Parts: sequence; structure tokens; C-alpha cells
Amino acid sequence: MTASFNTSVLSSSASAAKQNKKGCRSSKSNNYQVEVVDFDGDFYDFQVEAASFSEASAKAESAAHDMCLIVNYLNIYLNN
Repeated sequence: MTASFNTSVLSSSASAAKQNKKGCRSSKSNNYQVEVVDFDGDFYDFQVEAASFSEASAKAESAAHDMCLIVNYLNIYLNN
């Protein structure tokens, strides 16, 4: 069995622009590490900034879809 690992960093440029205009970072967003496993058993790691686990999941699934991956399951971890 082989496994490949890819790492990406995802963030919303629109929300980053709003935060930069305000001069401070919103404390409502958290950093999540999302491990996406496709049906071939390959692992892909993403760093996601989101307000909740469900938002982190949606962002990771969207990124996986953009990479033409079919998601088998996700592991989501909150980074402190």
C-alpha cells in the first residue's frame, strides 16, 4: 500500500482583506488541520482557517474537489 501526502494552506482572501482594514485579527476564527482521505487511500493535509468544524470541513471538501479528489472521509483537528 502506498500513501501520498500533500499539504496546503487555505484562507479566504475576502475575510483577510476585511481583517486587514480593521487592523486586528478576528478572534472568532480558529486554525484547523484537516486530513482528507480519498477512495484510493491517499492522504492530503490542509491547514484551514474557519469559525467552526463544519466550516473547516466545507473548505477542505471544496479544496479537495478543486483537486479532482473523491473524498472518502475527513479527520479534522483543532490547532491551538
